[in-house]
Amino acid sequence: MKKVNLLIFILFINLCSTTSNEGVASLTDTTTTSLVIAEEDYPIVLTQCLNEEKGYNIATPFDIQDLKTTISQLSNTKDEESQLGEDINYCINKYNLWSDSSSSNPDDLAKLYDENLQLAKCLREKGINVSDPTQQEPKIDLSELDKSKEEISPLLKECGYGELGYEK
Repeated sequence: MKKVNLLIFILFINLCSTTSNEGVASLTDTTTTSLVIAEEDYPIVLTQCLNEEKGYNIATPFDIQDLKTTISQLSNTKDEESQLGEDINYCINKYNLWSDSSSSNPDDLAKLYDENLQLAKCLREKGINVSDPTQQEPKIDLSELDKSKEEISPLLKECGYGELGYEK
C-alpha cells in the first residue's frame, strides 16, 4: 500500500511539473507584493516549506527528480507516509505549486524570457553549454547537463539567479 501511494504521488508530481510555466516576483498597481514562483524552483520551495513549516530536515534538491528520490525515502510506516502526503499537499496548496499555467501573466512571462535569455548568455560565458530559452518555453533546461549541482549552483548565483528568482 505504501508503494502504491508513493507511486501515485510521484506520478502526480510528474504530471503537474510538465504543465506549468514560470513567473517572477512583481509588484501590482496597489503595491501588494505578488510572488509567482518559477517552475524550476518548485522543488526548492516545497522543501523549504516542509523544513520550516512542517519540521522536516530535507536537503535542498537540485531538481524534481532529486526531490522525488529524497521524499520516497522519508516514510517508514503507513502513518508517516500519510502525514508526509498531507504535509506535501499543504505546501503545494499554500504556495500554489504545479497549478494551471493558463492564468500566467504575459508580461511576467516576457520578463522571465528576457531574464532567462541573459542567464543563458552568462552561463555560456562561464563554460556551461545551455540553449537560449524560447518565448514558448521561457525556462532554461539544466536537466541534461553533465555538471553536478555543486558545480552549477555557484555559477547561477554569479549570474544573478537566486533561489526564488532573479535578485537583480
